[in-house]
Amino acid sequence: MTTATLTINGQKIQAREGQTILEVATAAGIKIPTLCHHPALAPIGACRLCLVEVAQQRTLQPACTFPATHGLEVKTHSPQVEEARRFVLELLLSDHPLDCMTCERTGSCELQDLAYRYGIKQSRFPGAQHHYPLDTSNPFFIRDYNKCVLCRRCVRACQEINGVEAIGVIWRGWESKIGTAFDGTLQDSPCEFCGMCVELCPTAALHPLLGQGQGRAWEMTQVATTCPYCGVGCQFYLKVKEGRILGVASKWDAPANHGWTCVKGRFGWDFVHHPDRLTRPLIRRHKGGELEEADWDEALDLVATRLREIKDRYGPSAFAALSSAKCTNEENYVMQKFARAVMGTNNVDHCARLCHSVTVTGLATAFGSGAMTNSFDDIAQQAQIYFIIGSNTTENHPVLGMRLRQAVKQRGAKIILCDPRSIPIADYATLHIRQKPGTDIALLNGIMHVLITEDLYDKQFVAERTEGFAEFKAKILEYPPERAAAICGVPAEQIVEAAHLLATHKPGAMLYAMGITQHNTGHRNVLSCANLQMLLGNIGLPGGGVNPLRGQNNVQGACDVGGLPNVYTGYQAVTLEASRKKFEEAWGVPLSSQVGLTVTEMFSRAETGEIRALYIMGENPLLSDPDANHTEQCLRSLEFLVVQDIFLTETAALADVVLPTQSWAEKLGTFTNTERRVQFVRPAVPSPGEARPDWWIIGQIARRMGYDGLTYPSPREIMDEINRLTPSYAGITYDRIGDQGLQWPCPNPDHPGTPILHVGKFSRGLGLFSAVDWQPPAEEPDETYPFILTTGRVLYHYHTTSMTRRSAGLTAIYPAPLVEINPDDAARLGIADGQRVRLSSRRGSVEAEALVSPRTDPGVVFMAWHFAEAAANKLTIAALDPVGKIPQFKVCAIKVEAL
Repeated sequence: MTTATLTINGQKIQAREGQTILEVATAAGIKIPTLCHHPALAPIGACRLCLVEVAQQRTLQPACTFPATHGLEVKTHSPQVEEARRFVLELLLSDHPLDCMTCERTGSCELQDLAYRYGIKQSRFPGAQHHYPLDTSNPFFIRDYNKCVLCRRCVRACQEINGVEAIGVIWRGWESKIGTAFDGTLQDSPCEFCGMCVELCPTAALHPLLGQGQGRAWEMTQVATTCPYCGVGCQFYLKVKEGRILGVASKWDAPANHGWTCVKGRFGWDFVHHPDRLTRPLIRRHKGGELEEADWDEALDLVATRLREIKDRYGPSAFAALSSAKCTNEENYVMQKFARAVMGTNNVDHCARLCHSVTVTGLATAFGSGAMTNSFDDIAQQAQIYFIIGSNTTENHPVLGMRLRQAVKQRGAKIILCDPRSIPIADYATLHIRQKPGTDIALLNGIMHVLITEDLYDKQFVAERTEGFAEFKAKILEYPPERAAAICGVPAEQIVEAAHLLATHKPGAMLYAMGITQHNTGHRNVLSCANLQMLLGNIGLPGGGVNPLRGQNNVQGACDVGGLPNVYTGYQAVTLEASRKKFEEAWGVPLSSQVGLTVTEMFSRAETGEIRALYIMGENPLLSDPDANHTEQCLRSLEFLVVQDIFLTETAALADVVLPTQSWAEKLGTFTNTERRVQFVRPAVPSPGEARPDWWIIGQIARRMGYDGLTYPSPREIMDEINRLTPSYAGITYDRIGDQGLQWPCPNPDHPGTPILHVGKFSRGLGLFSAVDWQPPAEEPDETYPFILTTGRVLYHYHTTSMTRRSAGLTAIYPAPLVEINPDDAARLGIADGQRVRLSSRRGSVEAEALVSPRTDPGVVFMAWHFAEAAANKLTIAALDPVGKIPQFKVCAIKVEAL
């Protein structure tokens, strides 16, 4: 890299090529004041506070934009420079309110700090004093136009970080202000309320509603942690005062998000202090009676006694446990160890079964490892094309969605979107293919047919790094674009165009989520995704890969540490004698060699009496599982149900014992994000009442049942045990994780972690092509049920909403369930926008408000599954993929009636 030597205030300083004077000075510890500048944004030199004196330049120059070249001589605080800065500050203060005594940002206002530094008490210039009313029209933050200095940081954050361009400078002269088109509300703009504008505002022109009036900057401490929502794994700081969270601040060196946040991460933390939090154990002292408060000894003794009785009477296989993608690695490890070492069964599973179980089976078959192959940074920075299928990226993984938008806008990357709905990322797509739900294999096979028959695939990669190509090719030749198009309901020309785009833009990254996995053909859908990327040679290189996006904060980690019925930690098979002996020796007990039940199998066995006791940690299957009416019937059939959670969820309300546990903001441990990065969560506030850590609760029950191997001093010792037993986690220790985390596989304490999998060689040796045939969904429309229902998530809610519906802003912005229906269908059925409708399937019915919109095609209805009062999973079918045992959430037949 080219370097240059320049002189700043008489000091010789080395600069790298491309740096500005401001960057060089800052790195050298020389502070140059700025207001419009922020390191996360491109410099624009608008505020002129960073003016410096540069030798041989006629005028002062903005340090934030002036390049640092060899031989440059710079003075940063000469009398001329300081006078210029005072002049700029007085102009800014000429129309700024001087209410610092009561201002929300006192102590953290950059304008106030500069005025203090330069000794300016008031401006000598008569500015235009505005008296704008406070804008409190959105539920997340206040807009105080009177305090805006038009630095445009917020505008640029919306353009350069989020990418939606919801705001800009409107009007002119003294009347200039920041606003949306036609000065409307943010709700009526593309704004996603990510809060980056609030984070970057240097004054109190934008400030959060949460925490208002409860603390100033110097009164708060900041605790670095990892977000409790989706699998991106964003890190940020929780701002805490007197045991309460008051806000979130960006952590600009965070590896997965680089300081960016979404609406849930920025504003969705207040559930932690909600009055609904469970604070004492609850027990049902009589079958059919009410839940009553109890002390911990009574509750723990009851659980231990009843589980021991059931094990002794019916055997170990009568017990099952659900660990949780919302809990830490350490807690999931303890739960699966409890099931295996204490109860003697491999009947342990978690909600990965409902979202990415077929990712594990499919990618393990094709590549030898069932995880995301690449990292966010190389995907965002180096991919030339994104093939997005079955992923509503900007709503379900918003920060990654922001980065994809920027890749399109800033460096011209292409997007091929395959989705039945017109989701937000469609606005940035070069090509949007709206295939019929349940036809993904036919679509992928059609694209690969073009690649093979037109000789557009990577023949060298296929020859050197794969096997099974001949049989695979024979199957693909059965799917010419015309046949694939007829199955998918799309033009054949789009299939050909997609193939040509993929062949001419490399590297290309494939991104998928539950739109691919939640089918009765989910395992084969994943194999098809792997086939396409191997055919293109997009494996083992930056900007490529097959990248399944995990929907929950720790769904990857819960799988990694053994929360599955067929494997111990690190995917070591329970049926393999060497693995079983290893864990028997470590845990000091004999272990079962029989593969356990999946979550979808547990409930049906509860109905038949084969499962008598179920212990659920941090899951709400009454809303998250298919055919919810049947799930409720199964739960009620249990002899004993224990639920461990932070709220009395719909599932917990049915339990015999409810154990109050800590939220993410109260615990120490680790999450593993979707790019396999293990990161810390740290305790920021005390737990309410008598809530206890999940790992402690399970350990106490185990001890009462005569097993001391689950009694740990702290989560650190649990991770130490994971390290000893898990080759891929062996080098991921508390002493090494730090602020940047480590990506597995990390096999020893000197290993730096693995950002990209399958470089040079697949985990299984050669990548395996699979001949995959399309088959229709288990249930399709007919005369009685003429519509296809497909389900998903929305930006403002998460999973079963036990957290997001207890967040004031998130509930206000999206208060109730909506049913998306195409205008043609709505007109035919006499349904008006906003009207109540009834959706019915062979399994149940729900009612909700109609959103008449072309987002869905005729014949397709979409509904988010978050809401208990209109639980979409009362409609969905429990048909399972035969390999991964995942339910077919994405396709079922329904009828729609106007109410």
